[in-house]
Amino acid sequence: MKLPLPIRTKRLVIRQFLVKDLPAYLEFMLDLDSTKYLAFTDEQKTEQGATDLFNFVTSSYNSDNIVHAYAIALAESDEYIGSCGFSPYENKIYECYYSINSPYRRKGYAVEAMTALFQALSALGKIAEIRAYSSEENLPSLNLAQKLGMKYQGKAVHAHSGLAGVVYSLEFN
Repeated sequence: MKLPLPIRTKRLVIRQFLVKDLPAYLEFMLDLDSTKYLAFTDEQKTEQGATDLFNFVTSSYNSDNIVHAYAIALAESDEYIGSCGFSPYENKIYECYYSINSPYRRKGYAVEAMTALFQALSALGKIAEIRAYSSEENLPSLNLAQKLGMKYQGKAVHAHSGLAGVVYSLEFN
């Protein structure tokens, strides 16, 4: 699936990761409080592991197996402030993910970025449903899913990671 990038909003740009994003990406990945609810391995939460993951994602952009993980940057400065993306879950169901670096939280950036991403995905016409899996304790993530119009579907175990939590979903027409 080819996503038309960059995606622009009033304040943000969703684009492929660039080498200049690595320091801010590492800032997030090495912050144990930021990653405590996320399905990263302990190795991926180290400088080397996070750098390897970053390089894996960026190298995938030129392959047939694209990892749909993208930078969220400020439109006026192109400064990296977080990331978002999606991946196939089953059939025409995809899951989404998002993160905002600590200094940029509670400013509406996640809602703005994910709304734009959902609009772009809906326009492709290849996705029937998008899901957000989350720990029940990750209240900011649960609140974001609700703000995006996603509906609570109950407790679930993620089929790929095996992590238990809750799932929210949004159907695309």
